[in-house]
This record gives sequence, C-alpha cells and structure tokens, in this order.
Amino acid sequence: MKKICQLYMPAFYRSYGKNAVKEVVELLPSLRKADFSGIYLISLWEDGGYDNGFDVVRYSVNPDFGTDDELRKLIRKAHELKLSVGVDVVPNHVSDKNILAQNCLNGISGYEDCLYVVSKDEARRLTESGVPSFFGKLAYSDFGDKYVRSTFCDYHQLNLNWQSQKVQEYFREVFQNLKNIGVDFVRIDCGMMLLEDVSKANPANPMACMNPVASIEAVRKVSGGMQLFFEWFDPSTASLFDNMPECYALDCSYVMSGVQNMDWNHKKLIPLVGGHDQMTLADRGIDAKKAIAKMGTSEYGFLDIQTLVGWKTEPGILPDDEKFDASLQNPNQRYRARRPIGPILEKFLQN
Repeated sequence: MKKICQLYMPAFYRSYGKNAVKEVVELLPSLRKADFSGIYLISLWEDGGYDNGFDVVRYSVNPDFGTDDELRKLIRKAHELKLSVGVDVVPNHVSDKNILAQNCLNGISGYEDCLYVVSKDEARRLTESGVPSFFGKLAYSDFGDKYVRSTFCDYHQLNLNWQSQKVQEYFREVFQNLKNIGVDFVRIDCGMMLLEDVSKANPANPMACMNPVASIEAVRKVSGGMQLFFEWFDPSTASLFDNMPECYALDCSYVMSGVQNMDWNHKKLIPLVGGHDQMTLADRGIDAKKAIAKMGTSEYGFLDIQTLVGWKTEPGILPDDEKFDASLQNPNQRYRARRPIGPILEKFLQN
C-alpha cells in the first residue's frame, strides 16, 4: 500500500505563520524515512476565512502560509525524494469573493449562469421540499434580487452550476496549472455532490438529490487525466470507479456518520484514517491503531500526521480553547480552533 501523509496547512500556520510551506519542505526527508509515498496538502489555497480553507477565493497559495514559488520548490524537493504531491480542488462551491461568484452576482455578461440563482418564492419552496444545507442555516442565500444555492456556510460559499461553460473553463485551467507545477494527484472535495437534482430532495435523506455519477464525469472531463481521489460518503458504491484507472473513492463516510469505516475491502475504496477537518479520533471513539491495521487491500491509504503520533499531546501544550468551531462562521477567529502542528511534529520526529 502506498501511504499518503495528510498535512493540514492551517495547523502549520498556527505554528509557523508565513513559513508554513517552508516547514513542510523541512519535514519531507523525515516523511520519506517513515516510508511514506506521498503527501497531501489540505486547505492550502487562498480562502475567504469562513470554512478553514474550503471557501476558495483563488487557487493560489494562501498568502498567510507562503507563496506559489515556495509551493513549486516544495514539489520539486518532494519529487527528488520520490514523494508524490496532492492538493485539494473544491468544484462544488467557491467563496463569494471568487471571480466566478463575483461576476455572476454583479451581472457580468457571460457569467449569469455560474451560480444557481432563483427567485425568493422558489428558494422558499425548494428549502421546504428538503434541499439540504450543511454547516449553515440556509439552502439558498439572499443577495437582494438573487437567491443563490449555498450548500455550505450560507452567504460565504456559493454553489457552482456545472452546466456553465465559464465554470468548466475555470476548472480546466485550474487543473492545467496544477499539472504545470508538478502536482501529482488531487482530492476532489464534495466528490459526490458536484451536481444535484433538487426535484429529488428528501428531508429524511440529505444525499437524495445528489448525482454522484454525473459529478465524477464532470470533473473527469476537465481534469486532463490527472489522478483523482473523490471525497466519498458511500463505501458500498466504490465499484463505480472500477473502469476509471485514474479515479478512486476516498472513504469519508465517518464525516456523515461519525463512525470510521474499518472494512476497506475494495481496491478502489481508499482508507482515510484521521479527520480532514482535524476533529479528534478519540472524541469520535475511533482507535487509530486498529483502523490502520485494518486498511485492507487498497492501493493507497491516507493518514493524517496527528493520527500517527496521537491526538493528545502533553498537558499544557495546547490552550484550553483549542476546540472545533462547528459554526465555521467567524472570520475573526480564523484557524483559532485548530491544533498547532509544532509540538506534534516534534513528537513525530522523535519517534
């Protein structure tokens, strides 16, 4: 199994500020010695401050963490050490500050269909029918003369309409730029949720209106053949990927259920041991060692570094307020609710 080490960039920021990307470079030799095959940088991009890196403003390195040139140097060093490098792409939604959202909201010609815009009455009807919202309160956010679909973090993250040529062109360019700088693979955030049919909304089943097959194909169409790991919430459907050599289902089912899957018995179902949002395994009642031991026959396995060394550090290292901020709505506390990586790396390097 090829082991991929997940590195949550806001945690590096907590310890190293604008040197966050540089500190990852320093860590690479140790990861190679620890028998990793690659690294995955999560929440790397410039964001709007409302969803810990997933409300992407543009696909450039968050200036709080470093620079695009430092990322290119990181990739070159990783490749010298025979480590692959992966990053996030979030095709389901963007920050309200992203150019696609801004151009649509401002009525720029050619961008009118980039977002799902409905009337006030239609927004109310669809919400009442059970069109889902996650981490927020509104399935459709009020922008005055426009009501816009917002699955996550109302007002601040807006759903993209993948029927739009402008949206497809935007992400085709994103993938091409990633290939140009040497990125080897991409995790597709909200992999099952890119396209949806709101006519199938079911209040008892938030995933009822999602179209996972169409979502996969839409991303494949613009990805230029890049290796893709789709964030996946239904392990039983991993066979969808059997005839897609470049695509995998990254098992995130515990995000929805709170229970870590311990039976990864399909070659295209990729274990994720840890938490892409840095929530503690212990708080979820998950035994990391048992989960790692049962990773199955998958070609790859994703593990976050905090899981490898244990989520609990020595008493006094972390402030008492290091708690997960489930509201995700306070930009003034950006990254405050995430554990700093420095003490954890020190422990990792000692082992």
